[in-house]
Amino acid sequence: MLGGVDQLSDLLGAGASLPAGHGYVVRLSDVVIRAVDGFTLVALAARAATSGTTVVLVGDFNQRKHDFVGHVVDHRPAPAAEVFRAQLRHQLRGQCVGWCTDTCDGRCLERYVDLDCAGHPLLSAYLAGEPRPSEVLKVVATIAPTVPKAGALTERLERFLPLQLRERAVEILDVRRGGEEIDGFTNDEVRAFRLSCAVLAGQPVAEMYEAARRLARWDFQEVTPIGAPLRSSAIDALLGPTLSQAVARVPDSRVPGGCRIDFPAGTESIRSALLEVAWTDWWSPGQLLDWLADLIRGGLPPVRQAAAGAIGWSATRDVQAALDRVGELARERRAGVRQAAAIVLVAMAMQPALRYRVRAELDQWAAGPAAHLQDTVARAYGLGLARLWPDAALTQLRQVAQARMQRRNNSVVRGLVEVYQNGHAASVVPALVDWTASADPEVRLHAARTLRVLADRWAEPPRERWPQLLHLVDHGTIRLVDLAVLWAVALSLPKTAYRSWRTLGFWLDRADRQPAVAGHCLELVRHVIAGQPALRHRLDHQLHHVWRPVMPHNDLLDDVQRLIYEETR
Repeated sequence: MLGGVDQLSDLLGAGASLPAGHGYVVRLSDVVIRAVDGFTLVALAARAATSGTTVVLVGDFNQRKHDFVGHVVDHRPAPAAEVFRAQLRHQLRGQCVGWCTDTCDGRCLERYVDLDCAGHPLLSAYLAGEPRPSEVLKVVATIAPTVPKAGALTERLERFLPLQLRERAVEILDVRRGGEEIDGFTNDEVRAFRLSCAVLAGQPVAEMYEAARRLARWDFQEVTPIGAPLRSSAIDALLGPTLSQAVARVPDSRVPGGCRIDFPAGTESIRSALLEVAWTDWWSPGQLLDWLADLIRGGLPPVRQAAAGAIGWSATRDVQAALDRVGELARERRAGVRQAAAIVLVAMAMQPALRYRVRAELDQWAAGPAAHLQDTVARAYGLGLARLWPDAALTQLRQVAQARMQRRNNSVVRGLVEVYQNGHAASVVPALVDWTASADPEVRLHAARTLRVLADRWAEPPRERWPQLLHLVDHGTIRLVDLAVLWAVALSLPKTAYRSWRTLGFWLDRADRQPAVAGHCLELVRHVIAGQPALRHRLDHQLHHVWRPVMPHNDLLDDVQRLIYEETR
């Protein structure tokens, strides 16, 4: 190491001594790196060649890599997990950490380092995020003095790791703290871009930059469109060294800007830490919520989804403000915006502390007169809320189904299917039978639509020739008479009859020469046409003019013909 050098020019002066035959390493501060230019490097190289020495300059050249192309060599430190193991072994060398009864052979130390510590779920996830060596050393310093194990280790990690993660997020967003000066961008723009990376992870860099401009210039009515795509050097500068280490830049010529920015597995915790610091240290809840709502209204579908997830995650900061924004989005005429509002509701409901508030809001919307709010309720159940509240879903979806607006939408059906496929078929089918007796034609229509969708599902091997609904009948989960009522309605209503008759024909085709399935199909048809002359006539028409020409060798159709004759008598 060569000490006493404040500026590179010190090595070029007449009094500078570089004895020949030696190599020197010069560590440069950030101030010196910003001041160095190409001519200085050329002069230093000439001086080293003349004196027969080598000089290696060490420092953070990341932001000036484009100025010295071909001369900067990236230092790749050891993986964080290896740094952790090596340092912890070094700190505990010579100690017995396993309470060995006889002479300690050191194996207890290896087990403690590799299994108890590096194999701990919290610590392995932390190390997978590749924290900096200085951060890893701080973790080692919290473990080595007392050698905690099991619950004590978990408690210490739960207390320390979030604090370190938050400190890193603060460093990323506090541009002035790092002494960064980025040409062409204000500190607010840089900070907004880094937050946009956390919110829109996986999206094109151009979308992130546009979102950052919206946040940094919130007072402007209009945001001017992005000009030329950002250069690689500009992206490096906007990200900064700390965030650059956490994200991955994925080249993609199909998207504006030519690349995407994503957080690989193991660094997702940085995203949540950046959002938390943004709420507590930099922007007011109202400003952030307005910004995210603006992204939902004006962005592409992936941007809307990402912004909606961010609102849901951040809702604990100001629950009422978040619900107010969701209510505004749920009243929008555009279906994509209402879908994003439903995503927010699901994200909020996944947090136990917010479930009661979300449930109360859904109760009001479902029972109220606003059709767009009701549609958002149905969309939320279709996106996953049905898993939390299956009984409430059936009640509220029936209220939503009464709205005339739902004649054109399938939101109610998707919500019902979500309840059904999460193990509640025994509740869904009887509820739909009750819907068929409703005085509201829209409710009956949704019962028929749901049957048509469920009828397209097939059982898993080895019963792949069984329609899933008949499979559930065979297992006693649902009743055949209930299924027959739903089929009768689906085959009768003009809006569902065409597809339903085709599906029933497919059932009969798959059941041919399958005695067990065929028996259930025939019994179902018997119940469907019992006391229904119009359906019996329609079945006879399908049999002779549609199914026979298509399935001339299907022996099961002869049995269906006999059922028609028996019912006629």
